[in-house]
Amino acid sequence: KQLHRLIVKSTVYRQDSIRNPELDKIDRENRFYGHRSIRRLDAEALRDTLLAVSGVLNEQSYGKPVPVMADRTGQWVIGIENLNAGRPGPVLPMHGQEFRRSIYIQVRRSRPLAVLDTFDLPRMDPNCTGRASSTVAPQALMLMNSDYVITQSKYFAERLQREFPNDLTAQVEQAWKLAFSRAAPQEEIDAAVQFLQAQQKQFQQQNEPKKKDAKVDLAKEKAAQELAALTSLCQALLSSNQFLYVE
Repeated sequence: KQLHRLIVKSTVYRQDSIRNPELDKIDRENRFYGHRSIRRLDAEALRDTLLAVSGVLNEQSYGKPVPVMADRTGQWVIGIENLNAGRPGPVLPMHGQEFRRSIYIQVRRSRPLAVLDTFDLPRMDPNCTGRASSTVAPQALMLMNSDYVITQSKYFAERLQREFPNDLTAQVEQAWKLAFSRAAPQEEIDAAVQFLQAQQKQFQQQNEPKKKDAKVDLAKEKAAQELAALTSLCQALLSSNQFLYVE
């Protein structure tokens, strides 16, 4: 602990990641630590941050590990295994246990959790001697297409609507604070609000044929379109470098 204390109190450890043009001329590769190198969140920290921002993180400590199972596509996901004739059966409720911190997820060498494995989950065969940190295309594809990320984006959007109902500007400002831990500049707020309005309009045009059906609840339809538009924005924020990397 004495060594840890010495490291974390040092000037080098406490540097920020702002580059200095004068130092870049001397040490462009930062071998002499003129600034802190930008680093990506570790796999477990990324998942926990997604849960925290979306407002569903379960902070329960101790207890049994969160189980991992194979879904219908063969990916390893969080869930209670429920096989029916060798195939995945109905999904069993976990009562919020699926939102516990990553440290409590069951670790098995043959069952790496997909959402963590893509972001360099440490390999345990036979043991982990160091963490890798890569930037590869599957990471961006997972953030774009993963059901898990889309679901967390929806939870994030629902949280914003609960906290600031019917106020797009306030929702955008809160989204920036939660995702990036900073206030959004006015130009980014304006661009985000315009994006939300354009998305809502597009969803309305796509669902225009449904209005001919007298059974369609227009109020619910509008609410669903607003949620879908906000979910799109939330997913873009959660997929951005500002969210993934620590400066």
